[in-house]
Amino acid sequence: MKTFERIFLYTVLAILVFYVFLVDDNVESKVTIQEAIRARIITIVNDEGRDVVILWTNKDGDGLISVINKDGAPVVYMGADEDGGVVGVGNKDGIRVVGMGAYKDDGIIRVYSKQGDVSGSLP
Repeated sequence: MKTFERIFLYTVLAILVFYVFLVDDNVESKVTIQEAIRARIITIVNDEGRDVVILWTNKDGDGLISVINKDGAPVVYMGADEDGGVVGVGNKDGIRVVGMGAYKDDGIIRVYSKQGDVSGSLP
């Protein structure tokens, strides 16, 4: 094979590979949707690599979700416990200020002070 033919052939192959892997909409390297993901902990990070959302289980095996602010403080908690569902909201420092959830056979809402003490409750 002559030098010109080799250069031409390699150029065409390179263009074909570029097209298949970077341009074609039907390429297999596109993101695929998984039917199921199974893990004990799933962590979502921001652009700096810091944890911002964590899906995990506690020691009793109940599912939990934590949302963490950019400073690393957990500000939203949601999950399950022995009574049912729970939701908590923390201030910018991660101190819980509002809690809501199932308590025995009823629901409960609590408001907390800056020190973490209960300052109001329904019922």
